[in-house]
Amino acid sequence: MHTFAKKQIQIICERPILKRVQRHLAGNGVKGFTVLPALSGLGSEGEWDREGMVGDVGQMVMVLVVLDAADLDRVLTDIFEVVSPQMGVITISDVSVVRPDRF
Repeated sequence: MHTFAKKQIQIICERPILKRVQRHLAGNGVKGFTVLPALSGLGSEGEWDREGMVGDVGQMVMVLVVLDAADLDRVLTDIFEVVSPQMGVITISDVSVVRPDRF
């Protein structure tokens, strides 16, 4: 099967800024993304776990975005401005897709 090279941005951020992240992605022409709950982890602030949390504050989510390499710098620069003042991590990976028209 033929595959096509793309870039994937993984954004782990606090749940309260998710809507801002989504608006910025859409505003930069991102065709789609997926949001997953981040259940627990270990980082510079130590261990964290969403168990027992009632509201959004302190909860974390992961946003996955697949896009063309040509769009990476523009989207990344904008989304970094949203995430950097908050608790969060942004990573970039090379991925292959089988349906390039979706991205």
